[in-house]
Amino acid sequence: MQDVLPPALSGAARMLRSAYPGGMPDTAYRAVLALLYEHFSDRNLTAVIAAVTGRDAATILNDIHACASSKQEPSATGAVRRLLEQHGLQAVRAED
Repeated sequence: MQDVLPPALSGAARMLRSAYPGGMPDTAYRAVLALLYEHFSDRNLTAVIAAVTGRDAATILNDIHACASSKQEPSATGAVRRLLEQHGLQAVRAED
């Protein structure tokens, strides 16, 4: 799929596609939202996740708000964090 994201967001999309070449599993989805939430505005995070997953933007935005208002399991976010770090999370953080 061709990126329609601005250059500032395309690095995050590339990182996620690299980390999840077969598509982002449902088991990682909320942990990804929670980890990336502090680095992106709601609108930008929605755009990145929609580009990577093909999910509906309104649903993603609702999921972002739900993740922001609840605590994620450290074991789930830890595993996702380690995977994303292997695929360039530090570079994405530096871009924001």
